[in-house]
Amino acid sequence: AWRRLASASADVPDVVPEGAKLTLTENVTASIEVKKSKFVAVAGAVDDPASALRFVADVSDPSASHNCYAYKIGNTFRFSDDGEPGGTGGRPIFSALESTDLENVCVVVTRYYGGTQLGTGGLIRAYGSCAAKCLQEGLKFAVEKTETVDAMITAPSPDHLGQIYRAIEKHDATSEDEEFPEDGSVFVQVLIEKSRCDGLADTLRELTNGKATLRVLDD
Repeated sequence: AWRRLASASADVPDVVPEGAKLTLTENVTASIEVKKSKFVAVAGAVDDPASALRFVADVSDPSASHNCYAYKIGNTFRFSDDGEPGGTGGRPIFSALESTDLENVCVVVTRYYGGTQLGTGGLIRAYGSCAAKCLQEGLKFAVEKTETVDAMITAPSPDHLGQIYRAIEKHDATSEDEEFPEDGSVFVQVLIEKSRCDGLADTLRELTNGKATLRVLDD
């Protein structure tokens, strides 16, 4: 599951939880100019290598000098120099991507040649800088990947349903099913972020005087 970050401002990098995995909610672009060569980067979310290559095809400009790219999907990655000297296009784009918390993202940097050779170092800096600028912009539209689990709330009576649903709402859980066994008890199945389970269990105990309990079904 993906959850939008609490902030959607330029300060997003400062509020990203440590170790969080992020992806983009929309395509983002950025451009720079170096010695009359224009570099235009486009970054977007991708689900698998096939969709990454489709993204490359969609945003590349066949009339441009080069369309270098890199993508990272979990532990799978790939980059291409598209005719630039080896290691000067795709690799610095990938390095820029690796330096962020983003994954399931593809970045394409298109170069429009301006008539002046940039040299190996110049190309590396240009492609890397353009990609980094684009990804920094993208963090304004990032969402956090979260681990969700199914859990069961049990209470001895339906009289506790009001408190149960207040607790569910407080911890951003989603009710998926209710059961009412013949013994008069009640079961409410919920989908919740794993990191919120302890908090929900505590709130249920407080609101029901210990009558309602939470059990994670995925463990």
